[in-house]
Amino acid sequence: MKTVWGEFVLLAVVVTLATTALALWFFKPYGEAVMLRAVGFTVAVAVASALPYLAYLALRVSSLYADNDGLMRAALTDRLTGVLNRQGFDRKFRSHLRLLLGESDKGLMLLIVDADHFKKINDRLGHPVGDIALKKIAATLKKLTRESDAVGRLGGEEFVISLPCSNADQGEMVAERLREAINRLHVGSHTKGAQLSVSIGGVFMRSPQPFARVYEAADANLYKAKEGGRNRCTITAITAQGNGRLRGGDGLRTAAAVPLAR
Repeated sequence: MKTVWGEFVLLAVVVTLATTALALWFFKPYGEAVMLRAVGFTVAVAVASALPYLAYLALRVSSLYADNDGLMRAALTDRLTGVLNRQGFDRKFRSHLRLLLGESDKGLMLLIVDADHFKKINDRLGHPVGDIALKKIAATLKKLTRESDAVGRLGGEEFVISLPCSNADQGEMVAERLREAINRLHVGSHTKGAQLSVSIGGVFMRSPQPFARVYEAADANLYKAKEGGRNRCTITAITAQGNGRLRGGDGLRTAAAVPLAR
């Protein structure tokens, strides 16, 4: 952007100086008064001629930036649900990790949200209804999280959330709020439908950790939530010791839910 504007200004200055020099040379024999008027007129014409090009350049640059932003958003967004895709989530997660550097009072929660019995919904109600279920889950996750949080879809029925928070309890409250909201959703018709529910596995950290390690710990908690009956959250806090390997800490937090009447 700066290069384009700089080149345009340089070109305008060069053209103005060239036409001014030509006017001085051509009108000098007619006297100083005529020469000065001619130079003034030449400069005015050069500046006036540059304004339409300047306006056109501004519009073109603005349009190109808008197109580029649109392409960037499309490249980082999951087409079906509208949340971040894997690449987009990775970028946001890295930015959240940087916020932890040198900040002992800040923390970060990673939540893996997995739709329960999703294969049964697809098999019984059809894939279009399954897509609607994913869209409803994604919309709920986005609605109940902050703009600064990151909500992504890693694939299939698995979503992931990066949630800056002060402590594990705060992150667990958010996880429970998400679980309860999704459990109130329904897809299909009244005669042939399904109530949605999710299982959530999460980990809380106070220092930056590689995504692969954090994901592995959260995925293990998700497995425990599934094994515990589904429609529940399992959250642990993790710390890095020695060579950075993760260790469970603060005890296991599990919040079971009573399924709503179908």
